Order: sequence, then C-alpha cells, then structure tokens
Amino acid sequence: MDGGVGNKLREARARRRLSLQEAEEATKIRARFLQEIESEDWDQLPGDTYTRAFIRTYGALLGLDGDRLAEEHRKERGAARPGERLPRVDPGLRRIPQGGRRRRISPRFLAIAVSALVVAALLVIGLAMDGGSDDAGDGSGRAEARRQAPPPHIGEAIPVR
Repeated sequence: MDGGVGNKLREARARRRLSLQEAEEATKIRARFLQEIESEDWDQLPGDTYTRAFIRTYGALLGLDGDRLAEEHRKERGAARPGERLPRVDPGLRRIPQGGRRRRISPRFLAIAVSALVVAALLVIGLAMDGGSDDAGDGSGRAEARRQAPPPHIGEAIPVR
C-alpha cells in the first residue's frame, strides 16, 4: 500500500469488500466523512482532532493500525499534538496590580453574619412580646400565677382569660 492515509484506507476497504454504508454502520462515522478521508479532502472534514479520531476508528475496523495512521496524518498535515505548541510561560512571579481591585466578602462570613442578625432580631422580638403583655408590668405576675394554679381535673372546665 503506497500513498497517503486515505489511499491506504480505501485499499483496505476494497480488500475487505465493504461498502461505505457498511463502514458507516460499523464505525458510526458518516459515509461522506469516510469518502472525504479516502479522497484526502481534509478541508471538508470537521477538524484535525476529529479527523484523526475518525482515521483511528476506521483503520481499526479495516484491521490496520489506526493510531499509526492517525499519527501519519498528523505529520503530513503538520498539525500539533495537544500541548505541543503551548505559549512559553515565564516562571518568575508576576505582580498583580492593586488599583481598582475590590475586596470580596467571603460567603462563609456573610452566612454567619446574617444568621447572627436573625437570631438577635428573634431574641429582641421575643423579649418585647413577653415583657410587655403581662398585667403587673414586671413580667413575674403571669409566671407566678401559672406556677401556683393547680392543674385542672379531668372533666373540669378551664377558664378562658
């Protein structure tokens, strides 16, 4: 098998007597993409990463080394492997500009502060309700009456205040 990746795949498919539709069903790759790979019309394919994945899958179906074919395609096209052409980063520390930067309140602190305010508000409301509604004005009259009154007996009427 001489020639490019597409030619090798086309010859292997012909030897196996597979149609493009059969290859499409087996690989789940559209027949038009398989046709474009075989004709090496790379610009009509979705992108180099997808194309190499298609080549791996198609090559494996045809009994070829799909990884080797995908790598051969990558070299022919001059495409980079992931991480090959990353920008160089200076390992030195960078100073972050301070101007215009606002401090953020942590969500944990905010939750604690809101909880404390709610508890304080409930405490104030509870004290105001209990202290202002008794007859004696000092808050002890109603509590003493409750403590001194005997519990009602079964069947005895309970007075309503």
